[in-house]
Amino acid sequence: MSEFTPQKELILISPSGGHWFIRLVFLFFTKKDIPLSLVILSALTPRHYKIKIFNQKLFWFKKDFPSEALVGITCLTSNAPAGYRLARRFKQAGCRVVMGGPHVGALPQEALQYCDSVVVGEAESVWGEVVKDFENNSLQKIYRGQPLEDFFSPVFEYCMGLDDAMLKRLRISTSRGCKYRCEFCSHRNLWPRYLKIGQTIPLIKRMKQTAPGVSFFEEPSAAPINFEDDNIFSDPAYAKKLFQALIPLKIEWGSQASVDIAFDEEALDLARQSGCKQIFIGFETIHPQNLPKASANKIVSVEDYLQGIRNIRARKINVIGAFILGFDDYTHKDYFKMLLFLMRSFVRGRLFWISLTILTPYPGSQLFERLKKEGRIKTVRWDKYDALFHVVFKPKNMSAFSLMMWYSMIRVFSVPFSSLGVMVIAICFLLPLAIWFLIALVLSRPF
Repeated sequence: MSEFTPQKELILISPSGGHWFIRLVFLFFTKKDIPLSLVILSALTPRHYKIKIFNQKLFWFKKDFPSEALVGITCLTSNAPAGYRLARRFKQAGCRVVMGGPHVGALPQEALQYCDSVVVGEAESVWGEVVKDFENNSLQKIYRGQPLEDFFSPVFEYCMGLDDAMLKRLRISTSRGCKYRCEFCSHRNLWPRYLKIGQTIPLIKRMKQTAPGVSFFEEPSAAPINFEDDNIFSDPAYAKKLFQALIPLKIEWGSQASVDIAFDEEALDLARQSGCKQIFIGFETIHPQNLPKASANKIVSVEDYLQGIRNIRARKINVIGAFILGFDDYTHKDYFKMLLFLMRSFVRGRLFWISLTILTPYPGSQLFERLKKEGRIKTVRWDKYDALFHVVFKPKNMSAFSLMMWYSMIRVFSVPFSSLGVMVIAICFLLPLAIWFLIALVLSRPF
């Protein structure tokens, strides 16, 4: 008689965002994707486990909280309160809860008030130990994961064997980390590591077979495959090899990249040939000389930004530009200059869209430590750390209210000049007018 191993249950969760508006956006306007990190943990879990993955689940019911399951919850700062609430409810139901992610890694003692164990750092290197300790009822309080150079090879075959329904929802990235060490980034200590191109291409081929079309609610430029890399251009040599390998696949894709890609003609040509339709670039500031990330390619002014945008648009690739409001070197005059520059970038550079965020000192970042030391952190209510609706620190040259007003003004007055803004205005105003005209034409009668 073969030995029978009773099935155990593993529940992996990425909680919903903190602000109610963000939760509504995830509910109605986005696909319910599955983060690659949670799929990797699934692959490293023994096969006798029944595994459930929840990403941005908004409504939880009593039946969602089984007893005796192992629960893993990963948190950013803005959704940490939601993660803590879930951890408490799962513990009350009789589960053992392990938490991880950037916020938990920065504040492990805080998280331990709500869960049984925390993982500081990347979980892959210690996940087997976590599962074994769970089965032996001997979970440790803190596990310290070490970054793995090759984090994907052990789970490659598992990912290739995912069914079509899972692959349609998989968020793929070709690398982890970024070559820059920005003060405001909570991932600043993650040095870049890359998937082997010989593994990436077969997985993309499988994803291509199942990739859904763009839904009605998604951005018109959204590509079927979006690489979730922090910076797909961290290593230009690797990026060019990747783009070259993607060309025969004839896919459409988008990703995030640092601004230096805009001045590498070879990389841009290969990106276009490989099917790149959209690049999200973190320009961050209108004073690039003050930010090493932006000035890496001897970029010294916003005129260089405009040239970079033109270089990308010349390849018929849309550019989403990310800018942050709240840097210490900003005054009221600088925000007015930003507004004028964004209007120019939409008209002269044909910038497709902008991502405006408010400078937010996330725990684990150098910015958080500096502002905390200076006594400028206003609140530690983590649900307010959304970078969109709250100013959680004291700006240097103005009040928090003034910063919020500039944020609102720049968004309202600049967005209509964007390519996407023009499309939205045309749909909202011109389409009803055209429909009315056609109806009037059909119903009109000659005298």
